[in-house]
Amino acid sequence: MIENHYGILTADNYNVETGMTCGSVLPDKSAVPYFPFRISKDNDIWITKDPLSSEIQELNEAAYWLLKMCDGYRTLDEIITQLSTSFHSEQDTVMRKSRSVLDELTNRGLLWWRSERMNYWKVPAPAGVLWDLTSKCNLRCRHCVVSAGEECNDELGFEDCCRLVDEFADFGVAQLILSGGEPMIRKDFFGIAEYAASRNILIQVATNGTLIDEDAAEKLANIGARAQVSLDSSIPAIHDTFRQSLGSWQKTVDGIKLLVKAGVPVTLAAAVTTMNIDNIPELYELGKELGVHTFRILPFVPSGRGMEALDLEVKPERMQELTEFLLGKREADGPEIAPMEFECTFQPIPEQGFKTDSDARIGCDGAIGYCTVTSKGDVLPCNYFEGADVENVKDRSFRWIWDNSRFLNYFRSLKASDMKGECSRCQWLSVCRGSCIAANFTRRDLFQANCHCWLVNEK
Repeated sequence: MIENHYGILTADNYNVETGMTCGSVLPDKSAVPYFPFRISKDNDIWITKDPLSSEIQELNEAAYWLLKMCDGYRTLDEIITQLSTSFHSEQDTVMRKSRSVLDELTNRGLLWWRSERMNYWKVPAPAGVLWDLTSKCNLRCRHCVVSAGEECNDELGFEDCCRLVDEFADFGVAQLILSGGEPMIRKDFFGIAEYAASRNILIQVATNGTLIDEDAAEKLANIGARAQVSLDSSIPAIHDTFRQSLGSWQKTVDGIKLLVKAGVPVTLAAAVTTMNIDNIPELYELGKELGVHTFRILPFVPSGRGMEALDLEVKPERMQELTEFLLGKREADGPEIAPMEFECTFQPIPEQGFKTDSDARIGCDGAIGYCTVTSKGDVLPCNYFEGADVENVKDRSFRWIWDNSRFLNYFRSLKASDMKGECSRCQWLSVCRGSCIAANFTRRDLFQANCHCWLVNEK
């Protein structure tokens, strides 16, 4: 039922591409599967792409309909019953022929299973939208989730961007985080930013800082913008190597100085990797010296270009030590420390403990409090799920997508009862909510105990 360029994928072999053994035991027929990724047609062949490995898989018509029916709402039993009727075949035969596809995609982490059907939820407009204005970038950062570099052919033009700004403003979106790629590389960047500000939307620019000159800093100050600038080390060579651009450290530091001088509040953001974790204390001191408002660390999640840099991932116990160090700076005279992943575990545990309601939602606020609009116009909970079959602002209004997107509503439906392993039993689950589910997705198991949590890794 499913093929790739190397032949038939079966349920009972070892998959060289994923390094996983197929033949897993599927959930029972009352479980609800969801295959959220794009399927396109090339001549008479249906094609889907693994967003993590970029491997292309070919499907026949029966496999296509099987996966299209894995919509997060139908149970496996309902799917098999419908296929049995449509293809005039016994249910046991349909199930037997479907198993290899279901097994393979489950093992790849591309078919997600829950015990309950998803629902559609009415939620307020997102407080913020991270908007990738372009995929073009003047750097080639090793960790880049969107593999930024060259401009895509189908990015939103200026008129489409202004129309989208109007939709955001009319819907009540309070903040836009203009990102990329490098957003300031667009020639019409300030036209977009100034128009959004004129619609009373707060602007934050997520930038590498290398294109900031005195004029740009003044323009950002004039529209009341904030800036998050990526700086990964106090040592130029480390930053330049990580960003794969000689001299980028000096340009970024100069850009931060100009922003601070112009009165733009700056967040210094560092992606924590094996290259710079030992230097983060010194980087904090540099941020203090530069006069930044906030100091933020971001965990490295191997996605996009980062899939080729797995050596950058930091062990959870090292992140625990760094988090404890930065918590100690919260009361110090220096930059504000932004919230950090799993910092709640340093709090005292109440005597009665934390009791997690099995119906309590899990995951970050993606799809609830904020979302991402890609440079092509796709609407996602965050960039880590690029490749999902989602709606596009070129085809539908943002408000319609926010209310009706199956993908967004799937994430709104996730509950504590969906979590597996240590997280399902952890007293902190009601507080951390399982944290970054996308990190688990990159490990091909959406609902596993969080791969970044040091409590999980202590067990």
